[in-house]
Amino acid sequence: MDTQEKVINRRLQIGLHVALWVLAFAIHIGFFGRFFSLEVTFLRGLANILPLVFIFYLNLFLVNRFWERGRHVVYIFMVILLVLSLTVFRTRINLLFPEMDRAALFLANETFSWRIAALVTNIGALLVSALYQILQNRKREEQRSLEVINRQNEAQLQFLRAQINPHFLFNTLNNIYALAVAKSDKTADMVLRLSNLLRYVVYDGKAEQVALSREIEHINQYIELFQLRSERPANIQFAVGGPAEGYMVEPMILIPLVENCMKHCDFDTNDHAFVRISLKTAKGKLFFQTINSKSDSDFQKDKVGGVGLENIRKRLMLKYPERFSFEISDKKDTFEVRLEM
Repeated sequence: MDTQEKVINRRLQIGLHVALWVLAFAIHIGFFGRFFSLEVTFLRGLANILPLVFIFYLNLFLVNRFWERGRHVVYIFMVILLVLSLTVFRTRINLLFPEMDRAALFLANETFSWRIAALVTNIGALLVSALYQILQNRKREEQRSLEVINRQNEAQLQFLRAQINPHFLFNTLNNIYALAVAKSDKTADMVLRLSNLLRYVVYDGKAEQVALSREIEHINQYIELFQLRSERPANIQFAVGGPAEGYMVEPMILIPLVENCMKHCDFDTNDHAFVRISLKTAKGKLFFQTINSKSDSDFQKDKVGGVGLENIRKRLMLKYPERFSFEISDKKDTFEVRLEM
C-alpha cells in the first residue's frame, strides 16, 4: 500500500470515528432532551460521552501495551481499575444535575441506577475498544505478511526473468556468430532484429504486464530472426486466433517457449523437421501451444544448458496461482507444450 493510499485510509478512519461519537452524542441528547433543558442536556451529554471516549482510546493503548504482549493479568487489573474509577466519576457527575422523573424511567433509586448505567456503558465501550484494536492488529499483521510474501515473490520473479534474458540472448548470438563466420549477407539484418528484440526484453520485460499484441509481435520477430540463420526457410508455422486487444500477459512468458522449441527442433538433422505454434484467445483465456519434431539421439545443444521449462512453470505459479495449466508431452519424435491461463 502506497503512502497516499495510507493517508486516505487514515482520514477515512478518523472521519468514521468522529461520526460514530457524534451519533452517540446525538442519541444521548435525543433521549435526555425530554427531561431537561437543551443546555443541561448538552452538558450532561458531554459529561457522559467524554469518559466513554477516554475509556475507548486509552484501552487501545492498553491492549497494545499489555494484552498483545502477553501481560494479561496486568491488563485486566488496569482495565478493572479504569472502569470502576470512571463509573464512580460518572455517577457523581450525573447526580450533580437536576433529578429526573424516576417513575418515567422506572428508576427505584437514582444513585444505584446511574451507577449501573455508567458501569454497563463503560464495560461496553471497553469491550468494543478491545475487539476493535485486536482486529486492527490482526489485519495489520496479515498485511505485513502479505507484503513480505509479495516482496519475496517479486524478488524470485525478477531472478527468474534475469535467468531467461541471457539464455535467450546467448542462443541468438550463437546464430549470429555462425552467420558471421560464413560471411553471410544476413548478418547485419539479424543484428538489427536482435536489437529490436533486446529493447523488448530489457524495457518491456521489466513491466508487470504487457499487451498480448506486443508479445505476438515479438514472437513473429523472433521467428524471422531464426529464419535468417539458414538459406532455406525452416518449416515453422505460427497461427493466431481470437482477438489480442484487451489481453495483458506476463512479459517474456511466451517467447521463451518459442525459443525452446526452435532450439531443440531437429532442423539440422531432419529434412522434415517442423515447428507448429498456436495462440488463441477466448472468453478471457489464453491458449498457447508449441510442438516441434525432435530426435531422441540429439543431446543438449549447449554445454551450459537452458533455464528450461521449469523456470516458466515457477513464473506462472507466482503470477497466475491456480489460474493456469502447463502441460508437457515428450514423445519419441515430437515435443509439445500446452499452456492455458
